[in-house]
Amino acid sequence: MNGGGFLGNVLADPLVEEVIVLGGERTFVVRNGVKRLLPEVVDTDTLRHFVDRILAGTGRRLDLASPIVSAQLEDGSRVHVTGPPVTHPSRLNVQIRRFVLASTGLDRLVELGTMPQGVADMLSEAIRSDRTILVAGAPGAGKTTMVNCLLAEVPPDRRVVTCEEVFEISVDIPDITQMQTREAGLDGGGCITLRDLVRSSLRQRPDRIVVGEVRGPEALDLLLALNAGCSGLATLHANSAIDALDKVVGYCVLAGQNVLVEYVSAALASVVDLVVFLRRRPSNRVVEEVLEVTGVDRGHFQVHSLYARELRS
Repeated sequence: MNGGGFLGNVLADPLVEEVIVLGGERTFVVRNGVKRLLPEVVDTDTLRHFVDRILAGTGRRLDLASPIVSAQLEDGSRVHVTGPPVTHPSRLNVQIRRFVLASTGLDRLVELGTMPQGVADMLSEAIRSDRTILVAGAPGAGKTTMVNCLLAEVPPDRRVVTCEEVFEISVDIPDITQMQTREAGLDGGGCITLRDLVRSSLRQRPDRIVVGEVRGPEALDLLLALNAGCSGLATLHANSAIDALDKVVGYCVLAGQNVLVEYVSAALASVVDLVVFLRRRPSNRVVEEVLEVTGVDRGHFQVHSLYARELRS
């Protein structure tokens, strides 16, 4: 990573997954799933120069007009920066998320203990059969890694279109188009949202549409696209697999006043096949449950458990 600055040695470590800098006063690093405090302390000016260097060439900049910035760095890492006036005038907060695990396929996740071989085989078959999958979990639970590994199982004749806020999906597929959002310019124009991207994806003859993170009204556009005959793959934050379905319904309702919960629930149950829920543990990340969606009854999703990880003390 160019411009590593005071974090050069840390970012050179291939096992470092995440770096969190809190206003130059504290720096945490997550390595092998374990977070620890580093002794390095840096002043605000040095941290600001560091941020300017790593954002150079990304098309994003941190200033008073854009105090919250997310960008992808040239090595594939994702950086998220918050500064004044969102933060205290003398503080910058920087978070760098790296993708340590290469998307070599589901077998790699089996090796890491994320899930048993039987679950990997089941998910691989689901992808090859063009089934729609939601991948849910808390931040840092490994959702993007799971998506990359699932996409590695896509048959080579399928066309995949991805929609993301920042490019995070990295997989070698013969026919893939990747798109990311764009923030509004200083004049307030030129904004491209996830809703725009999902709508555009439907015009690109996709076999599978992938949404990097569903967290708003773009859920309705994705639902409509899936009802047009495409298969899908999407991630979202949730507390459980069943909670993920309810959250998608809520996001769809945000899209407009005339969106009926009953319609959304029935439509969602008809297009979503599986929900994979991931949980972050101190030592690793694991698939905690896999649900098959079978229908909806009186507003409640009908599901069948295909896998549930046994809780161990």
